[in-house]
Amino acid sequence: MIDNPILVKQQSKKKSETKRNIYLLFSILLGLFLIYPDDITWARDRLNYLTYADSSWVIMQSYLNDSILSFLTNEPLFLLINIILSSFLSPENIVKFIIFLSTVIVLYSLGKLTNYNFFVLILFLLLPQIVKNHVIHLRQGLALSIYLLGLVNNQKRYGSILKYLSVFIHSSFIFLILFEFLEKILKKIKFNFTVRILFSAVFLILFIQLIPNLALLFGDRRSLVYDFSIAESASGLGFLMWLVMGTLFILVVKKDYINTIACYGIVFYLLSYFFLDFSARIFENIIPLILVGVLNIQNIYLKFLFILFFIFYGCLTWYSGGGLNFLM
Repeated sequence: MIDNPILVKQQSKKKSETKRNIYLLFSILLGLFLIYPDDITWARDRLNYLTYADSSWVIMQSYLNDSILSFLTNEPLFLLINIILSSFLSPENIVKFIIFLSTVIVLYSLGKLTNYNFFVLILFLLLPQIVKNHVIHLRQGLALSIYLLGLVNNQKRYGSILKYLSVFIHSSFIFLILFEFLEKILKKIKFNFTVRILFSAVFLILFIQLIPNLALLFGDRRSLVYDFSIAESASGLGFLMWLVMGTLFILVVKKDYINTIACYGIVFYLLSYFFLDFSARIFENIIPLILVGVLNIQNIYLKFLFILFFIFYGCLTWYSGGGLNFLM
C-alpha cells in the first residue's frame, strides 16, 4: 500500500507543530521558574537592577549631562526600557519581567534556529555562561534576546535594526556587529572561508590593542574598571579547551552565516584571552551561536562529541564556581 503523500505531509506538519508547541511551553515554564522566588535579591547584581528600575531617569540624565557620546555608549535603550516599564510596574516586577521576557525570546530564537531541539532547553540550564545572563547579568541576557530575535527575523531590514539595537542594551554586542561587518566586507572581496578567518585574525589582533583607548574615548563607564589584561580568575583551562574544540568547530561546521560569525567569535576569544579581562563576557554572546551550529551538525558522532563537551564544560564551570554560589 502506497502512502498518500498529502496525508504524510499533513502528519509531518502536525508533528512539527506539536514539537514546537511543547518546546515553547517548556520555554515559558523555564522563564517562570527563573522568576519564581518572591525575593528577587537572592541573586548577585539584582540590587543593582532594582536601582536601574527605580532610578533610570536620574542615571540617564547624568550621562546626558556628561556628553551625548557618554549617553550613547552606556546602554541608553536599557535605561529607556526601565523608564517605560516603571510607569506601570514596581521595580521588583520590572526585574522579573526582563528575566522572563529575555529567557523566552532567547529560547524561542534558538529553537527556531535548531528546529526546536530540546537539547537547547537542557543546555540553557546546564551552561552557566548562558543561564547566568538571565539570572544575574540581566542587561546582557536582554540584549542577547533582541540580537537573536533580529537574527531569526524573516525581514532582513527589521532584523538588522534589532541587532543594532542590542548594542544600546549591552555594549558587548558591538563585537558581534563587528564580526558581521567583517564577514560582509570580506565576502564581498570574494575571499574564501580560510582567508576570511586568517584576515579577521590579523584585524582582530590590531583591534584588541585599540580597545582600551576606544573605551576611554567613547566614555564607557567601565573603561576605568577593566584591567585590559588576563583576568585573575583565568586558569588557562578555558583557553585550552576552546583552542581544541573551537578549532574542531571551525573545521567541521557548515560555513553558513551564523556559523561563520561564531567562528569569528571563537578566534576573537582565543586572541583576546590574555589581553582582555572581559573576553569571556564577550564570548558568552557567541556560545548560543556555537550551540546552534553544533545542534545542526549532520554527523551524529560529531554532534554527540560536541554535546558531551558542552555537558562537561557546563559541569566543570558550575563546580569551579561553587555550584549555585556562582549566581549569588
